[in-house]
Amino acid sequence: MKGAEVQTSSLQRSTPISVASLTATLTAKPADVLAYYTKVYLGQSFTALPGDSVDGTPTKTFVRDAGKESVVVGVVQTGSTATVTIGANVVPASLK
Repeated sequence: MKGAEVQTSSLQRSTPISVASLTATLTAKPADVLAYYTKVYLGQSFTALPGDSVDGTPTKTFVRDAGKESVVVGVVQTGSTATVTIGANVVPASLK
């Protein structure tokens, strides 16, 4: 997302599923962050699961390929700073 500063990231390439994670900070509202990533992942043929929060934390889960691939986006707001965490379990060919 434009303006995001990566704090940490990791990638574990393996088959049949690779695991990636990213934590970034930016100045944005959680709803705007989730809307942005919803557009991104729907555009990559993921399906958004129902619900926009877990225990009050803005969170969105996306699945693809009958649930074999998944992405979870969570946002924690502290003052004007949003901390975004993205975790993905995808087939290696999906990594970009």
